Amino acid sequence: MDIKLLDYDGLELLQDIRNQHHNLPVILCTAYDTYKEDPKSMAADYYVVKSFDLAQLKRAIEKALVADTSMRLFV
Repeated sequence: MDIKLLDYDGLELLQDIRNQHHNLPVILCTAYDTYKEDPKSMAADYYVVKSFDLAQLKRAIEKALVADTSMRLFV
């Protein structure tokens, strides 16, 4: 999920996701390295800073799926 969305604040969406699905792994994607300064961004499980390569994104997804055993059923 990107921090900067067109119609919604990504960090607000992250909080909404955590409130409704607290065990769902979230990968935060951003072009801004300043995400570390915002405490709301700490609710994400993994971070990918743009411009990232696909291998980096794939590793984050694999880690998220392994960490959440319930998601393994959908792979």
